Amino acid sequence: AVVSTQSGHYGRDRGDELIYKTIINCESGTWENWILDKKTEQERILLHGKINKTVSCKTGDDFDLILKNDNDRLANWILNAQPLQHEVRKFSKKTNKISEGKRQIRTGILRPKVKVDSKSSTFNATRFEFTATGRAVFDRFAFGQCDAWPKNMEMQCQKVREWIHARSKANMTEETLAQLQSTPDANFTRGLGTFGNNMESFIPTCLTKKYFNWFQGTVHPDRETPMYPGEPANKEKRAYCCCTNMKTGRVFEDDPEKNCISTPTCITLGWTCVRAYDPVVGGEIYEEGKKEH
Repeated sequence: AVVSTQSGHYGRDRGDELIYKTIINCESGTWENWILDKKTEQERILLHGKINKTVSCKTGDDFDLILKNDNDRLANWILNAQPLQHEVRKFSKKTNKISEGKRQIRTGILRPKVKVDSKSSTFNATRFEFTATGRAVFDRFAFGQCDAWPKNMEMQCQKVREWIHARSKANMTEETLAQLQSTPDANFTRGLGTFGNNMESFIPTCLTKKYFNWFQGTVHPDRETPMYPGEPANKEKRAYCCCTNMKTGRVFEDDPEKNCISTPTCITLGWTCVRAYDPVVGGEIYEEGKKEH
């Protein structure tokens, strides 16, 4: 049987009206992104390509598929850390920063070149649908402005860092990668640049290869996080800090209302998240440290 997946956004007019979908066929090693043409109101291919040879897409293999929505006409599919589009565009835009009475211009901005010019925009989506054939199986769905990783990565903090980094907007040079060879991040890849899912600043921090830090100072913001002026200088302040389970990396006690606050407030209050510290894990780390020395 052909092992394939199909995922897509569908709009509000008739529930089944396509906005943007991808069809991935591992047997042929191809992918296709489809929209609903504004003029003909017929579904058509917007982009297509081949699955990279470095991307695992064999029958029964684990896979992950991400849809990143940047704005109403900009969206990006990512399969196993491969972006399913090709080109970027470079442009400039005005900022909110005023200097010497003039509004400053931010130059050299990079974004995916493709425009999802479907009949409806991604902001009109009411349904997300995915199907699989052959031995392809979906077993988890994560939704929202957050960073998630496979459930089977408990007590593998360093691998989680590598997994998220590979799908991030990082764009590392050979020189930077060489400098990382003597660090725990020696397995980092270049990242996906403008096609990535998240800023690399949101990658979780680790205490060891196994365990997460019980305090994460820069967690991905959501729509409840207020915007701050002076972009891009204050952009890093638009985040949460969270108390974290040291084994899983999840928000402590799965309760973000109690264990996450905005980063500026976190800094002001001097949060340390002592309640999330696991003394058993801490003892194990201490004993391992003694053995190494």
